[in-house]
Amino acid sequence: MGEEASPENLLLHGPFSRKPKRIRTAFSPSQLLRLERAFEKNHYVVGAERKQLASGLCLTETQVKVWFQNRRTKHKRQKLEEECPEQQKRKGSQHVSRWRAATQQGSEEVDVISED
Repeated sequence: MGEEASPENLLLHGPFSRKPKRIRTAFSPSQLLRLERAFEKNHYVVGAERKQLASGLCLTETQVKVWFQNRRTKHKRQKLEEECPEQQKRKGSQHVSRWRAATQQGSEEVDVISED
């Protein structure tokens, strides 16, 4: 059997295989500073501007694009927290309360029965 038809190769490169998971980019402080400055000027960077920024930072256009997507999400979340700080605090405390209740309940022995 040839190497191309091996079961491992079919799993890795078959018709239903996924692209390998992207490795998380660790941005340097200088890269972050330049990205933040660009974000202050414009929350969307496309085309030639993105290409120029990426090459100036030694990053791919995809890395720059994803950073801007994530930064816009962070910006939106921060704006919501500023507008409704009490609501956000309550949401967080509810989450903690539910977690505490679940972990305290978990200290007692509980029988789990699965009905298939």
